[in-house]
Amino acid sequence: MHSLRTFAAADSTVAASQQHIIVKQIIFTGNKVTRPHIMQRELLFAAGDVMTMDELDKRIVRSRENLLNTSLFNFVEIKKQLTGTSDVYIIIEVVERWYVFPVPIFEIVDRNFYEWWQNKSLRKTNYGFYLNWENFRGRRENIKALARFGYSERQGFQYSIPYIDKKQNDGIVITAIQTFLHEIPYTLSDNRLQYFKSDGTFSRKEYKANIRYTHRQGINKTFSLTAGYQYNIISDTILQLNDSYFQSGQKTESYPMISFEYKDDARDIRNYPLSGYFLSLEFTKMGVGVNDKDPSLTYIIIHGKKFWKLNTRWSTAVSAKFKLSGQNDVPFYNQQALGFEGDVIRGYDKYVINGENFALFKTGLKYNIIKPGVFKMPVGLPESFTRIPFALYANLFFDAGYVKDKRFYYGNPLSNTWQYSFGAGLDFVTYYDLVLRGEFAVNKLGNTGIFFHLTAPI
Repeated sequence: MHSLRTFAAADSTVAASQQHIIVKQIIFTGNKVTRPHIMQRELLFAAGDVMTMDELDKRIVRSRENLLNTSLFNFVEIKKQLTGTSDVYIIIEVVERWYVFPVPIFEIVDRNFYEWWQNKSLRKTNYGFYLNWENFRGRRENIKALARFGYSERQGFQYSIPYIDKKQNDGIVITAIQTFLHEIPYTLSDNRLQYFKSDGTFSRKEYKANIRYTHRQGINKTFSLTAGYQYNIISDTILQLNDSYFQSGQKTESYPMISFEYKDDARDIRNYPLSGYFLSLEFTKMGVGVNDKDPSLTYIIIHGKKFWKLNTRWSTAVSAKFKLSGQNDVPFYNQQALGFEGDVIRGYDKYVINGENFALFKTGLKYNIIKPGVFKMPVGLPESFTRIPFALYANLFFDAGYVKDKRFYYGNPLSNTWQYSFGAGLDFVTYYDLVLRGEFAVNKLGNTGIFFHLTAPI
């Protein structure tokens, strides 16, 4: 009889999960700034939808991830409230982030932490302030204003409007920025950047302006088209040190730019994903080559990532990125491959491997040491700061990369040959998309070291 009752209960549970329900109403709470229609844009269900309970549960999980990936909220909880009928009320509780950051600037200007640590000098510092107003007007608009002075001066403005239409598909981003640099790298030797510093005048000045149109299709897919113009000028000394710095030994470089990019981003949590995938394709054309003074460069970048959650503790990930360029005479200023931003073979932090084309592969295996939790701060602070999420992961990795350099390979032995590294590290993940990452790495050259970064490894 007990077995019969057990099977009957199981059958009842299955039947309930397959029963069709109606989403009667969606109730948002905690959104003091964010407009409800901005939140609704991220949901995979709407009032009036009919589906099974199983399907609703799946959509709730993904909708919660979508809301977190907007970077508007620190915490999101989605609850169901069932009535005696087939109606279901959805209650979405959020804790909004702090959106206005007028922040003073005091920063080092080296390429990464490792490079700064070799000298530990505060001489190469910048100061000033920037204003970052996220979720402006509660519509997910962003305003950024920058006034930076010191070793490398920069002033700029950006206004991002993600949705300019009622369907919330199309957006606009406007950017204008100028940069004045006293010290710049003028060449590459033994795969290390060689710098020149001008005490009086600036070594390089840059002026950029562009406008980007974006189209978001559904939740994951985004298309963007960017058009802009850039003007650069270097000092006479830089030109004497490297007459291939710009096109055809010129002191100035100016060109229009147009770029098309497609992204399909289905990662669970974008700042530190454990499941899902990311795919992007970028085509960029810089200049039209109407004369010898201005460059005419074309390149394509393909990037793919895949993440698997193996069980509650273990997860793994792979990444592949390729840059393809049709030119053999790319100037030094426009030639950038591995060693900048996220395009780094771990363990090669002190090196730069430049070239026209590159391939970069990354793999990782993670173990969740401390499961995601929340630390509660003392009462009295704004709600945006009283609950701090945290998690700790250990990881093993193997990276490999190859750069094809047809112009500046002499004296830079790491180009035109495969490089690789392996090692282990710890990742501490907390709020405001912050990842504190420390890694011990061994590279092909036999170099070892401990390196620190502030973004996810893959």
